[in-house]
Amino acid sequence: MENQLTSAEEIRARAERYLAACSEYTDPGERERLIANWVRKGDVAPEVVGDFRRRAGEPSGKRLLEVGFGSGLFAVAFARAGAEVHGLEVNPVLLDIARENSKRDGAAVDLKVYDGRKFPYTDNFFDYAFSTSVLEHVSNPREVLAEIARVLKRGGKCYLSFPNRWAPLETHTHIWFLSFLPRTLAEFVMRRFYKRNAIEELNLHFLSYFKLRRLIRALPLAVCFEYEAKTTPRRIAKRVLGTFGIHHSAILRTVMVILEKEGIKEEF
Repeated sequence: MENQLTSAEEIRARAERYLAACSEYTDPGERERLIANWVRKGDVAPEVVGDFRRRAGEPSGKRLLEVGFGSGLFAVAFARAGAEVHGLEVNPVLLDIARENSKRDGAAVDLKVYDGRKFPYTDNFFDYAFSTSVLEHVSNPREVLAEIARVLKRGGKCYLSFPNRWAPLETHTHIWFLSFLPRTLAEFVMRRFYKRNAIEELNLHFLSYFKLRRLIRALPLAVCFEYEAKTTPRRIAKRVLGTFGIHHSAILRTVMVILEKEGIKEEF
């Protein structure tokens, strides 16, 4: 059917096309994980929109920016949920693939390639921003966060997630405790003992919740603390952590927070 969502076979073929056109992911295991992640996104995209709705707000009728849209499957899901979706990427091959996916799924999205620095939008343009598994690949994450803050409206929210460096199993390489090391030492270990170059190839950086707090210091962005949970012990744990200014995802495998744009903060 014309409006049938993109199949897993199509997603896999497009992922392989992207891999054939880029110099990253030279390790077979890393390549296969990327393909599996793309296929998984096609399956979980509606669930992610539902999580966004519960934690950040209703996307329908709102203007939303996805920073680092990759295959475009999340952008498609938000468009299907009624959002006016815009997206940014640095890779033109990903732009072509994402446009193919959006066309195949009948979703109206406005996707662009940009220089990786300045967002091509005016101040206070978006109601929401969305970015998952992107910030760890950015050389200057504070610059990206500052741009997100700039283009969000006052009271606008950003749904942000990235792998937690303090999770024992590093997400991209699947090497235990690699992200516990300083980046330069981790790169040496990868080259010397694993004969792989993933740190440089993927422009991989190790981030934590506490690093995020330092990055948004003096930016008009604040972490929204979330205390709902299915069980009482979890609710209590979230409250206790929140008392110390720690979001509960700081101790999880993935840091996943909602940032809200506040008034302008002064530099100290």
